[in-house]
Amino acid sequence: MANYKQLFMSYMDKEGIKYTDRGDNVVKVVYSGDNLKSIPVYVFFDKDGDPMVQLRCWEIANFKDKEAKALIACNEMNSTYRWVKFYLDKDADIISECDAYLDEYTCGEECLNLVRRVVNITDDAYPTFAKAMWG
Repeated sequence: MANYKQLFMSYMDKEGIKYTDRGDNVVKVVYSGDNLKSIPVYVFFDKDGDPMVQLRCWEIANFKDKEAKALIACNEMNSTYRWVKFYLDKDADIISECDAYLDEYTCGEECLNLVRRVVNITDDAYPTFAKAMWG
């Protein structure tokens, strides 16, 4: 059975992309965007080695005491983007998330493309969240 996390990290090393190994099943990759200074994406690999991956970014915005506005903004973004979903967690933080199945032979490239997709969509969505929070 393939070690998908190791395949991803090897691909990142080959491409010269910095990342942080966050433990048994998690890799963190940070990009900058046009709207957000830092967009950290956490890549969670299946603990049993199955070819599944979940990407999450939770440092987007906090809507404490403005949860209704956050839900409306999440709904708007979920109707605009199909590859990344947005939701409000129990701490009133906006989370972006993407799930996928991987191919052993293209795992590294697939994961990096997914990271970039999460980054781009999260960055594109941020103005909607900022407007909902402060507008």
